[in-house]
Amino acid sequence: MVSVSLTPVKPRKSISGVNLTLPFLPLAILVMLSGPVLAEEPTAHPFIEKKDIKSETCLTCHPDKKQGKFVHSAVGMGCENCHQATSEKDKTTITLVATGGDLCAMCHEASKDDVQHGPYKSGQCLICHDPHASEFKAQTRAEVNSLCLACHGLTPGQGAMAAVLVSQKISKADLDAMPKIELDRTQRIGHPWVTHPVAVVADPLRGGEKMSCLSCHTPHASAQESLIVSVKGGQNVCDACHKAVDELRAARTKSQSQPRAQQQMQQKPTGSAQPEQKEKP
Repeated sequence: MVSVSLTPVKPRKSISGVNLTLPFLPLAILVMLSGPVLAEEPTAHPFIEKKDIKSETCLTCHPDKKQGKFVHSAVGMGCENCHQATSEKDKTTITLVATGGDLCAMCHEASKDDVQHGPYKSGQCLICHDPHASEFKAQTRAEVNSLCLACHGLTPGQGAMAAVLVSQKISKADLDAMPKIELDRTQRIGHPWVTHPVAVVADPLRGGEKMSCLSCHTPHASAQESLIVSVKGGQNVCDACHKAVDELRAARTKSQSQPRAQQQMQQKPTGSAQPEQKEKP
């Protein structure tokens, strides 16, 4: 990997705000986040010679940071764009060039929408995203619905996971206050009403994508309550989706009826008799 040396840019706009509580996360994600979500203090590091402080050195010891189906573009830009290593007196320390949402805002412009997701508003991007690489799109720490339901679903393991969060100094009251939804046992239907799909079936508004929490909700910010998706042209997302479903159904019905009509035309008698041939004199 080519080392790119850039001077850290001053964040355009901070997305740090009131420090909200850590959302309800499954045990696997909590293990990944066993330390503080965001490193505020310098981290002790095995000594590195100043001449060796570059991306190639980092990735030699940390190859996993560039391994995954989805690798953050920042990794290719060079580790020093987010991390600053200082080596003095046989001691190396690593710090972030900015912390929390301020670091992410150096490249990702903050939304100005009024309704903001709690972790996004408080700059806790790493709760949902791995800053380096992941097997999931947008470097999320899990598949979209699994990630959302870790905070907003009613799961059998809620008690055990609540105990883990309490150990992280998250109160039970804060956990209980988080909005919850209840799906069927397959986790495929049940929101916003019992027969509505939330997974597996095709998303009418996003070609090639399956229905998920992102079909109706934005993960960061929205101009509408409950982080509802804003459809192009200001149309209500529910109306837009159901209109698209009706149009697809009508198109499918039309395509199926045309072969039947053609088949009927081929089977229908023409009604014209062959003219009698006259005998030659």
